[in-house]
Amino acid sequence: MAVTSAKALVKGAGAIFRRINGTGSYPRWAERAAVCEKCPMRVVSGTASYCGRPFLQQINRDPVIDGCGCPTKEKAKDPTEHCPINARHEAATEEQACDCKWCAIAARLGARA
Repeated sequence: MAVTSAKALVKGAGAIFRRINGTGSYPRWAERAAVCEKCPMRVVSGTASYCGRPFLQQINRDPVIDGCGCPTKEKAKDPTEHCPINARHEAATEEQACDCKWCAIAARLGARA
């Protein structure tokens, strides 16, 4: 499934709103961001870390292969976001029980808490 430019604009606007408003961030976003920092799809551009190449550098993409192009820190802060891949680096399934990298870690941490 390709990420559309309209979806990217909406996601970008949400990140700006969260920054201005200071609310609505995922409570354990730093744990999500730490997962992204170890991901082989991670790309550093300027001072920011991205899930794959930044979106505007590669608009047509397969999120499983190329990442979504979002800044990882902002993506990790969004409570509605999920990692595009699972622990086996395959497409994450978000149907009944999401198996993305972030949900897998949250399930493990929740089990310990």
